[in-house]
Amino acid sequence: MDLTDKVAIITGAGSGMGRAGALTFADAGARVMCADISLESAEETAELISRAGGKAEAFKTDISNADEVEALVAQVEQSHGGLDVLYNNAGLWLYGADGYVVGETDAPCPLLTEDIWERTMNVTLKGTYLGCKYGIPAMQRSGGGSVINVSSTAAFKVGRGASDAYTAAKGGVAAMTRSLAVEHAQYGIRVNCIVPGPIGTPMVGRFHDEDRAKVVDLVPLGRWGRPEEIAQMALFLASDSSSFCTGSMFNVDGGYLAL
Repeated sequence: MDLTDKVAIITGAGSGMGRAGALTFADAGARVMCADISLESAEETAELISRAGGKAEAFKTDISNADEVEALVAQVEQSHGGLDVLYNNAGLWLYGADGYVVGETDAPCPLLTEDIWERTMNVTLKGTYLGCKYGIPAMQRSGGGSVINVSSTAAFKVGRGASDAYTAAKGGVAAMTRSLAVEHAQYGIRVNCIVPGPIGTPMVGRFHDEDRAKVVDLVPLGRWGRPEEIAQMALFLASDSSSFCTGSMFNVDGGYLAL
């Protein structure tokens, strides 16, 4: 799965699955554009890549802001002559269950405040849309490419206390992926979606230990997934190894959705 000299933008590249994807893409030969709302985190990822002999640049980007996403794509296209891979990894989970509320709620989960709804939608769904809005035309000018979106098992299977905002946003990402794939196949642009299950990233640090243990009971493989395992699926979708794949959902969930 070779990405030699391909130009790739990865959002949320400063930590978790985004950082794992950036390191994996760089190891496969890509020039990796590490975008994150935290410039410091993006620079840390880029530095890790540079130390390993890879090529990377860091960008501070709020993916919910159209001007910033447009500027990111324009700068990458101008500096590197085009865009080959867009990995819309960044997302936001403002969870309202007892014990790890982020933000203020005025009702039990899943009935969250409008503020949490808007913030989740703006980053997780609108941010993916904006990446595609500006990234896909750049790919058309480059003669084709691969878009990788990130949904979640939460879009397809929920339990008690699930966040309506997060599930709705990730469901929207899955639906948008299929639509974009059909519309842009004629330009040699493939659009696919990774559906991660429970993955051990900094985001799950808000879980209580007992809750993390309960999740394992729901996964046939009996463990949390690793960010590197999502990165390997992203690498497959970014590379020519997936040349006949578009409009598809790729579950990386340890069998969670099979139950």
